[in-house]
Amino acid sequence: MRIKSLPVKVSLFAGIALAAVFAVGMTVLVQRVGTTVESQTLKLQDETTSNVSAEVSSRLQAAARIAQNIASTMSGLRESGVTDRAAYDALLEKLLADSPAILATWSAWQPNALDGRDAEFAGQSPWDATGRYVPYWNRGSGKIIEEMLADYDTPGPGDYALLPKNLDRAVAIEPYPYMVAGQNLLITSFGVPIKVDGKYAGTAGIDLALADVNQVVSAFHPFDTGRVMLISGTGIAVSHPDPAVIGQKLPDSDPIAAIAKQAIASGNRAQGEATGADGAVWRFMAAPINAGGTEDKWAVVSMVPAATLSAAVNEARWTIVALSALCVLAAAAIVFGLMKVLVGKPLNRLGDTVEVMAAGNYEVTVPGTERIDEIGTLSRAVEVFRENGLKVAQMTEAEAVRIIADKEARTRMMGELRDAFGNVVNAAVEGDFTRRVDASFPDAELNDIASSINNLVTTVDRGLSETGEVLSALAETNLTRRVEGQYQGAFARLKGDTNAVADKLTEIVGQLKATSQALKTATGEILSGANDLSERTTKQAATIEETSAAMEQLATTVLQNANRAKDASDNAADVTRTAEQGGQVMGQANEAMERIETSSSKISNIIGMIDDIAFQTNLLALNASVEAARAGEAGKGFAVVAVEVRRLAQSAAEASAEVKALIEQSAIEVQGGTKLVADAAAKLAAMLEGVRANNSLMDGIARESREQASAIEEVTTAVRQMDEMTQHNAALVEEINAAIEQTESQATELDGIVTVFTLTDGERTRFEPAARATAPRALPGKLKQAAKSYLSNGNAAISADWDEF
Repeated sequence: MRIKSLPVKVSLFAGIALAAVFAVGMTVLVQRVGTTVESQTLKLQDETTSNVSAEVSSRLQAAARIAQNIASTMSGLRESGVTDRAAYDALLEKLLADSPAILATWSAWQPNALDGRDAEFAGQSPWDATGRYVPYWNRGSGKIIEEMLADYDTPGPGDYALLPKNLDRAVAIEPYPYMVAGQNLLITSFGVPIKVDGKYAGTAGIDLALADVNQVVSAFHPFDTGRVMLISGTGIAVSHPDPAVIGQKLPDSDPIAAIAKQAIASGNRAQGEATGADGAVWRFMAAPINAGGTEDKWAVVSMVPAATLSAAVNEARWTIVALSALCVLAAAAIVFGLMKVLVGKPLNRLGDTVEVMAAGNYEVTVPGTERIDEIGTLSRAVEVFRENGLKVAQMTEAEAVRIIADKEARTRMMGELRDAFGNVVNAAVEGDFTRRVDASFPDAELNDIASSINNLVTTVDRGLSETGEVLSALAETNLTRRVEGQYQGAFARLKGDTNAVADKLTEIVGQLKATSQALKTATGEILSGANDLSERTTKQAATIEETSAAMEQLATTVLQNANRAKDASDNAADVTRTAEQGGQVMGQANEAMERIETSSSKISNIIGMIDDIAFQTNLLALNASVEAARAGEAGKGFAVVAVEVRRLAQSAAEASAEVKALIEQSAIEVQGGTKLVADAAAKLAAMLEGVRANNSLMDGIARESREQASAIEEVTTAVRQMDEMTQHNAALVEEINAAIEQTESQATELDGIVTVFTLTDGERTRFEPAARATAPRALPGKLKQAAKSYLSNGNAAISADWDEF
């Protein structure tokens, strides 16, 4: 179809030129938007995975720290000589009561490693048949109860107790079902070796029910349609969208298990796309974590549908296409309106006037004669033609006769004039400005009109050509071209408007270039400062964490000292009671000595009486001998008896003398012993006073140690809160870094878009993306080393106030 309207042609050509410009810009912009959206979605998924990893790691480390505390406390008690099972039970029960997130606390001691009394406790409640100290305190039934561990010597089911012994380190056990208080729960255990004097004595640990961890992980839904899972080192699903899969080992063909094993094996994040169980394409991302700070690794896996990720890109692409189409249509409509008002309507009115004059009616008004542009020149030429025709109509009859005589010649001339002028005007109306009035007329005024028409067409052709060249240059992103010709009227306004558009676009692009460069510089400085702040915050978090660990160790040591001081106080009390009993025994011994001395005196008196009796008997025997001698033969028998009685009396006297001497010697010894017992009692009383004073001091030490342990616990709590706040600040800094990186990326993209425009002759800058600063991500395992090797690498924008922070 042939288009005959000049405004339609010009607007069509302008629309095509603008569409080409917008097509180039839109293609570049859509590509960059797609890349940016892809990068941002990947970063958001990575941040979600990191947040879940941090939350899970925090919960597991808090549980594992309790197991470590149980092992270290039991080791200290055993090395201090404490073997009372009730004390160890009280420790496990207290830690479980103070830790509501923990399912159970337990310990599995080697045979006779605790108190050497396994045989004594064998078969007695609550111990098992071995009598070993294997308590299992749990809250599975809703209240804290004590049971005994099972299968602790069986490889496989008893790995919770055997692996820490075999590996000689803390171990995170793979998730497994376990019957607790009649309930079958999916749990994991953290076991830590108990060392006594450097030798393995047993395993202490805790059980953590994984239902709470599953609930935390399942609460995250990246991009609303995504999912997050927690997979153990062997591929067991701890958290999974399908409840039936939880606690089961995922097959190797499962993309979730594959990406998790890849991250665990490499120790770094892994990502990729694969077809899920629903047949749709998903993007998977996995981050490895150290379960409870042990060497055993698990993985947090996030998955997002590829359709969700591409939806944002498609939406942005179609939005840009729609806006570009609207801009092209609006520009074409504006050009069409201008051309129709400034060129189309004046030419149509002038053509109608020429047709009326060609019919012989010269009583018409030629429009546009007052204009000073090419349309006005053409109108004035037609006005001259109208005036001449009017003069011809007003001639005399003689002139009319002459004119009638020349009618055929005039008719031929008018035909030639109509053909010459009409062809040029029609060609111009159709947008062809190459045609000219080539005919020569005998009338000079007609030749002037022909020259004016040729000048009009030339001016229109030159104006539109220059305008087209400027628009073509704009379509090729060259902003240096301008309309240079000298024009008047509508074409002068068209020249001014076209050049104004080019100047304004040049100014806008120049401002955009300057703004993008300034924005890149500013974001670089801000990002550098934010990186420095992130590094300092991370190192501060590492220092606080190390301080928290030291405070916890100090609290444990002080508590151990308090317990030992209490034990010493109890021993001193026992010594005091023993000394008091010794004092009582000394008093009783002293009284016994006094009774012995009294008895010795009485015995001595009795011996004296016996000696007197022996003396009197000896005298009587002597008198009897004398009387027997006087009696002669009749007294001989009596004399023999008297002699024997005298001999016996003498023996009795001698024996009583010896006994008396011994009694007197015993009395002297008893007196000395009584004095020694009295001295010992006095010294024992003094010792008793010293022991009582020491006992009072030990009580004071134990009391003050407990108060100190309580104060240290409060300080530890404050440090822990400070650690949490510092880590929260570090997370905020990471978010700021992400926002700054996004701003810098957008500034770089803006710079790349505006650099395709040429602002001055011969100047076109090449798009070279600025080097992007990367925000440091401190790994938890390197916090302590980073805190000790602190080094600031800030820039000029960082003041000394940062050091104070």
